[in-house]
Amino acid sequence: MKKNLLIIFLAIYFICGYSFGQSKDISKVGPTTEKVDLAKYKQVFYVSQINGSDKDGNGSRVKPWSTILFALNIITQNSKDNVTALLVAAGIYKDGTVQMKSYVDIFGGFSNTSWERDIHANPTILDGDYSRRVAVGADDARIDGVSIIKGIARSDGGGILCDDTSPEISNCFIVNNYVMEPENFNYTRIHQKGNMGGGIACRYNGIPTIRNNIFYNNRTSIGDGGALSFFGWLRERHATDKRIENNFMEGSGRAVVRNNVFIQNTAGVNDISQSRTSNGGAISCSNESRPIIENNIIVSNRAKGNSDAGAIYVEDFSYPTINDNWIVGNISDDDAGGIYVMHLSHAVITNNFIAGNWTMNGGAGGVRLSKEGRALISDNIIVNNQSGGAIQCVDSYMELKNNIIMNNKGKISIKYSNNFSYFVPSLIEKNIILENEGKIGIELRKNETITVNNNNVNEQVTGKDNSYKQIGINNKSITGDIVKNSFDGKIFQTIIETKNIENAQTLLGRTIRIGDFWSVVCKVDKNKFNVWGNVSEKTADNSNFEILPNYEMQK
Repeated sequence: MKKNLLIIFLAIYFICGYSFGQSKDISKVGPTTEKVDLAKYKQVFYVSQINGSDKDGNGSRVKPWSTILFALNIITQNSKDNVTALLVAAGIYKDGTVQMKSYVDIFGGFSNTSWERDIHANPTILDGDYSRRVAVGADDARIDGVSIIKGIARSDGGGILCDDTSPEISNCFIVNNYVMEPENFNYTRIHQKGNMGGGIACRYNGIPTIRNNIFYNNRTSIGDGGALSFFGWLRERHATDKRIENNFMEGSGRAVVRNNVFIQNTAGVNDISQSRTSNGGAISCSNESRPIIENNIIVSNRAKGNSDAGAIYVEDFSYPTINDNWIVGNISDDDAGGIYVMHLSHAVITNNFIAGNWTMNGGAGGVRLSKEGRALISDNIIVNNQSGGAIQCVDSYMELKNNIIMNNKGKISIKYSNNFSYFVPSLIEKNIILENEGKIGIELRKNETITVNNNNVNEQVTGKDNSYKQIGINNKSITGDIVKNSFDGKIFQTIIETKNIENAQTLLGRTIRIGDFWSVVCKVDKNKFNVWGNVSEKTADNSNFEILPNYEMQK
């Protein structure tokens, strides 16, 4: 009977062509130079720090202005029928906080002489000089192809604040921004509200589109969201708003976080009193926020201060969609190296590669639900997490379906515990649970109804069609020695030179471990490959590497 069930299980996978992680597309991730279609704009103005003049310029290509702030003050005829483009040449702009304007799109990356565009060759840098916030968002506005660096604020949003505003932020380098803790912060208390969003903070009716950016080394002193935070739910706008209809899901507006790279951001760098107030090393979602977080690289971020979620934190009735991401090598002090869902939030977590995450106190490395959190966790690859197993669901509800759960470390691979009688039993079905270090924290019976070992009547789970045997998954790692590595600070990637590797073309998008540093391979060229982040900064042991399997079904 068991043999027949296994044959049926395999047949379903092969006939349906089932494969995990196929919709992720690393070629779409990160900043690129997009052509600006000037025909779309009624007005086009130019700014050049090197060749321009606020005194003698007129904003033309031949006689540009020299500062962005002056240009935005001069531009007054912008409207829905008179959308304006502001083209900004390479330079370091320190003239003050940029207050974006509706119907004015700011584009950086232009040559000071030819006005050809290349955002890498012609860096347009908006520098907060660690004395002010860099930019404030506006509705119906875009900022594209600029560096947002060294911003600082005593409130939310060190780099950019979107407060009841919904700009598009695209192809930007959001680097080294910082928010301080609130004034008169009481360091002896726990679970306070800190200041959020070291790189970008989105508050209340702010539902921006945030795409194809790099977030690197952004920090909160004490507060959630080292790189990016969401706080509050859209209430005032409705689906009749054309901007929302055209850009977001049907029914209501949602922020979009797509095709970004989050590297080495930290929540709670000064949270030495362990206030548990610095959650979400990369992203935090709280107070009914509902972003779509899709096709992002989220690697090597950290939540400190005895706080939770090295990568993505979800609390207080928030409803994010977390889909198609690489969530790799993130760390928290307390619970969930990868994703943490709590306080009556409900996350949809699908088709992610969740690997190499861990916590300092041995908590769940991959995903944790607690305090009446809820989640659909389906079609993910949850592997090689370094502490506390793959998933822990405590006094919460989950549907855990169609996941590959393999090679996770810790005393327990899946933990389920529920003491609330009013919860519908969780569901665990059609998962491959294999080769984990710890035992599954549930007792399997003949009908595969699952209960926790202490047999509390409330701690029930429905389960069926899970597989605990090797059924043809590609689980072969690739290892090798590193000949040389160097970090390119312009693209935030480490270039690794090794001996010729077998099937190099198959490495793109794969997870890599170098010592205790985890990342994702983003470029391959014969015996060289690039990974996101600074390997040397994160680990002294960089003499060899291991590239994880892709865990696809062998056909």
